[in-house]
Amino acid sequence: MGTNNSKQINPQMVTLARESRGLSQPELANILNVNQGWISRIEGGLRTIKPELINQLAEALNYPASFFTIQDKIYGLGANNYFHRKAQSLSNRALTKIHASIYIRTMQITRLLRGVETIENKIKPINIDDFDGDASEVARVVRIKWNIPRGPIDDVTSVIEEAGGIIIPFDFETNDIEAIYHNVPGIPPLFFTNCYSPSDRTRLTLCHELAHALIHTETFDPEIIENQAFAFAAEFLIPKNEIFTQLSDLSLDKLMVLKQYWKVSMSALLKRAGDIGAITPSRSKQLWMQMSKAGFRKHEPPELNLPNEEPSTLKQLVHVYFEDMDYRIPEFAKLISLNQSEAKQYYIDQELYHKFKENRNAINEAERILRDSQDSP
Repeated sequence: MGTNNSKQINPQMVTLARESRGLSQPELANILNVNQGWISRIEGGLRTIKPELINQLAEALNYPASFFTIQDKIYGLGANNYFHRKAQSLSNRALTKIHASIYIRTMQITRLLRGVETIENKIKPINIDDFDGDASEVARVVRIKWNIPRGPIDDVTSVIEEAGGIIIPFDFETNDIEAIYHNVPGIPPLFFTNCYSPSDRTRLTLCHELAHALIHTETFDPEIIENQAFAFAAEFLIPKNEIFTQLSDLSLDKLMVLKQYWKVSMSALLKRAGDIGAITPSRSKQLWMQMSKAGFRKHEPPELNLPNEEPSTLKQLVHVYFEDMDYRIPEFAKLISLNQSEAKQYYIDQELYHKFKENRNAINEAERILRDSQDSP
């Protein structure tokens, strides 16, 4: 791995690289066989790094040396995102690793977006005070503005991406976190979703994060934030006026049928029924007990699993670089300051890339034949 001596090392990138690999300063110091004070001074911008040590740092953290010279602005998460859908058991160390990885992925996506035109972003902030703080009413208005027909939303992922958002399936390396919404000036809203979550949870989670994007620009109270986000998501996915009568005479069998129709979990439907008063508190309690006894609160019947929704915007963005701009993998990896192995893992559909390569080879061959024929006497 070479390094560019003309570019100054960015201490923030050293910290991000270390945190994204889940390492503490002492652990990285041990790998490099230096003392922690050296790492601390580097990350604090108090000393320079010799070229050979930059290469060692790059090797230890599995980033190209150019990564540490990136001067792009790093955008942290907004206040509402520190209350994103996560379990309380998630450690600060794990969360730090996740945040660092998301900051890095965001910088990479920002670089990719510079070279293309994106669709209009319709995910604009809405002042919830204009709706007397009623997030459900905001959800109803958004459905109308976005021309969403009555009934279930067939593909939430497509709806959000058609509105201008970018959805990134993400390996959080834990089931304790569902999703993170990241708002960066000048680019579309980014929604990082747990790639291992079942589709019914992902759909609800996306609507929950969409609420943060739309209505949580100035609110800092975590309880208000979460209550409004859940109210928005419930109304957006399961409108009260449309579901109310369907929730009469509710049973586990009926919940199974409704899950397939509305494409949300049985638990979400049962909670919705209680929240909007479609069933009595005593009937709600009975059904929750039945859900627990059947084991459905942890794992709903596998035969009811919904197909995963496939985001397309990021794939299309990457395809532009390979299909329209004729990028090769080494060039693409260099553009986003990532090693080729991770560039392939995170961004490149190998099957499609090989098709692009075959098409390019065929075009090159056709051009060669044409040149040869023109050069012939």
